[in-house]
Amino acid sequence: MRATLAVAAREIAERKVLFLGALVLGILPLFFPLIPGLRGNSRDARTVAVLLVTAAIAVGFPLALGATILVSDIAQKRLAFYFSRPLPSGSIWAGKLLGALLISAGCALLTMAPVFLVESAGAFSSDAGGLNWRVFLALALPGVLVLFLAAHAAASMARLRSRWIVIDFFLTVFFAVLFWFLLRSLVVAGFWDISAMTHPPDWVAWWLFLPLAAVLLVASYVQIASGRTDAARSHGALSATLWVVLTLLALPLGGLAWWVNAVTPKDLTSIEEIQLAPRGSWVRVRGGLRLRGSAKASFFYDTETGRSMKRRTQKLDTSADGKRAAYTGVSERKWTIHVMALDSTEAPAIDTHVEMGPLAQLALSPSGRRLATADGATVAAYDVADSVNPKHIALFRLPGDVGGIVFVDEDTIRLFPRFENGPGHGKNAEPSRIANLSLSSKKLLMTGALDRSLFSLVRLSADGRFLVASRGKRLTLHDGRTGVLLATLSEDLESPKLRFLSGDRLVVAGVANGKAVLKIFLEGEMTESAPPRLVDMGPATSLILGGEVAAGRVAVALNPFRRNDERAQRAWKLAFVDVATGAVSSGPDGLVPADQFSWWFSPTLPPAESGSPASGLFLDASSRLVRLDPATGAQTVLLGRSK
Repeated sequence: MRATLAVAAREIAERKVLFLGALVLGILPLFFPLIPGLRGNSRDARTVAVLLVTAAIAVGFPLALGATILVSDIAQKRLAFYFSRPLPSGSIWAGKLLGALLISAGCALLTMAPVFLVESAGAFSSDAGGLNWRVFLALALPGVLVLFLAAHAAASMARLRSRWIVIDFFLTVFFAVLFWFLLRSLVVAGFWDISAMTHPPDWVAWWLFLPLAAVLLVASYVQIASGRTDAARSHGALSATLWVVLTLLALPLGGLAWWVNAVTPKDLTSIEEIQLAPRGSWVRVRGGLRLRGSAKASFFYDTETGRSMKRRTQKLDTSADGKRAAYTGVSERKWTIHVMALDSTEAPAIDTHVEMGPLAQLALSPSGRRLATADGATVAAYDVADSVNPKHIALFRLPGDVGGIVFVDEDTIRLFPRFENGPGHGKNAEPSRIANLSLSSKKLLMTGALDRSLFSLVRLSADGRFLVASRGKRLTLHDGRTGVLLATLSEDLESPKLRFLSGDRLVVAGVANGKAVLKIFLEGEMTESAPPRLVDMGPATSLILGGEVAAGRVAVALNPFRRNDERAQRAWKLAFVDVATGAVSSGPDGLVPADQFSWWFSPTLPPAESGSPASGLFLDASSRLVRLDPATGAQTVLLGRSK
């Protein structure tokens, strides 16, 4: 230890002028408030200036010292001076490394000292626009070490000039690409859920930096211990150690990446997101993975056959027949649309290379042969019957931004207001327009409008006949083409929801005065003058309206707690309502309809179809996907595991 400190002290003494330079640089930010344009905000001016200078030193000094403090002594045979003394090679290596780190850290801290003395610690607090000290130190310390060691390794390869340099070049590129793809695959798979800040940034930094620093430390030590003063031998020892240890590190990392990515829907522990196709048995599910950190995965899953495809989807739409799906994904750093045949045994996902912005909307025609995108005030349509070679059909420039976009048939796209946010809901607000775009005539036809004061969310019925508008407790039914008000379906229910049923019927559900209420509208009764049939389902604070599990039989989940209450997850009570008689029967406890969030996901409501595969899908208290047989009450767990 004494020998190590002696070597470190000698290195610091030889470079003591660096400390004087750092102090001078630290004094300069004190005068920044005198610069015109920065006056009146002296603390911020000094803080920003000193942080920039400190960052330059924290990066520049380790790089410069790493490239010289050991390599220059080896190349110029000066290292023989240390080996001529009774010093072990480990002490020489550790002393020079310690000296370089103390110089880098000391100069960085010395640069900050003048501003610290003038402004105190408040200048560097996060409240003052500075950095969080814990995060800063956690990132800086391993970062300085890695910079020094990386610069040392690079300088050794470049300056010692042995035959190893050719191998070094190719292996550097190989391992850089390999580790980039392995780490990227872990991030994409959600092993580190950076966007959700599952792990703090300093934790991630240590996890990444420490293995790299350990590899470089071992390689640099072997270089000094084995190579000593011989340049070629020193270079060979460094390179051989570095590439062997990196190979040993790549093997478990590659295994981890394969394990995280080689998942199936059966590995999902719970369902966090689910979206059901309007017809057919396919669903899109996303959830956490068993024993895979914070990793999450998204799949298309056939609830009838068990077939699945792992797809990382963003915007998603499914054709009305449930046979094709279109979704957006990142391809070559661009958002492009992929089309997938759900009825194919292979079901390949084809990148159409049709680009769209991250905020754009996507719509697929009923047959899935055409798609449209709406980005701001621009609507584009494509023929994707041959997904490999999509054909551009039409481009429309509209006078305002597009709300909802839906194909009502193969040739017609309907535009209507989807959400209405912000000011402008008063009586004098300009109505939101409804329009049809004809792909055959390339014409835009304004067909109607909706009063902006009546809605915050609008959805279109699957057949395009009706628009359903909701705002607070008010739920209204409008003509799907003109927007003309047909009926006020609810004015007293909290967060009312609606389902179209077979036989031109619909049901509205919500909570009023602490009770769950269903309003049943039969054929010909969807007018202002025709009162609905009311069904009192008993006490409830929140409610989820499901589908028509059998002809005239609707599923409803009730809960005595608010949905954001921790107790609510296991308190759901499932019930079935006979639309014809209003009779209520109990179902299995703990189940909720799987498409509970479809009210927000899609601009179209589910089709009026009794006994569809989607209507029999539920989520249980453990967030597992369950198929329920309404006739027998039998439950089949499709995805997820018990908690």
